[in-house]
Amino acid sequence: MRARMKYKMIKRFSALVLVVVAQASLPAAHAQILSRGDLFGPGAPPPMAGIEIGLGQHAEMGNLLCDCGSTFTGGTGKGFLGQIFFELPLDYEWAIGIKGGIDFKNFSTTTSNNEVVDVQLPDSGNETARVYDLNTANIKATYIDFAPYAQYQFYRMGPFVQAGLDIGFLTANSLTQNRELPSGTTVPAENGNPAINNVTFTNGTLTQVIQSGPNEASSLRLGLLLSAGYNIQVSERSIFSPLLTYDFPLTAAGNVPGSNWKIGSLYASALIKFQLN
Repeated sequence: MRARMKYKMIKRFSALVLVVVAQASLPAAHAQILSRGDLFGPGAPPPMAGIEIGLGQHAEMGNLLCDCGSTFTGGTGKGFLGQIFFELPLDYEWAIGIKGGIDFKNFSTTTSNNEVVDVQLPDSGNETARVYDLNTANIKATYIDFAPYAQYQFYRMGPFVQAGLDIGFLTANSLTQNRELPSGTTVPAENGNPAINNVTFTNGTLTQVIQSGPNEASSLRLGLLLSAGYNIQVSERSIFSPLLTYDFPLTAAGNVPGSNWKIGSLYASALIKFQLN
């Protein structure tokens, strides 16, 4: 009887010890990513590496001049961003890092022109006439980006801000420019000739491709990156971070003299960070 009571006491005591150890280990595990790391002494978190995936909203700044003489401005579009990065904390507040990856920028812009073009008249064949039309430029550009940055972390975990330099190398680009006549376009009366209704381009349609191929774009693009995000610890060794970034252009993206054409971007992205030690 006495042996059985002793066994029960030992069993209860062991269970209590396990509960205490488990409870004590939970905060330790949660704090592990904050307290480990001695690259710059015991006060620095561990180095991190990870990936960033995001979507961008792009906007034209300045004017885009095309070979046909059209001037485009105010275009917008969307794109995709994919990067890997390395981040080195200097202490619990400051960190430096570098990102590298690919950035797809696509957007469209339209302008209205009153110009002389070759049109097809309903009864008298092809003729040169002055008409109002719409010119639309669809632009695609792909950059390989490198971005060194500095980061300030608030409260050891949670909100943070970043500032960096975006260095983009152009790897592919294209511009497709379409000219479109509004339905029912009329050639106005001129020199005693009556007005002519429902003209088309010489191909018999209301749409004409006037430029297709590489754009006159700069091979190097520089931008200032300003970001705000929030670090959320999801395990002992990983962090999830939503991030909002504005890329302010510092250099022109086009090579045509006088265009001063730039691309500004706003990105919404998600980062997954993993500690390296």
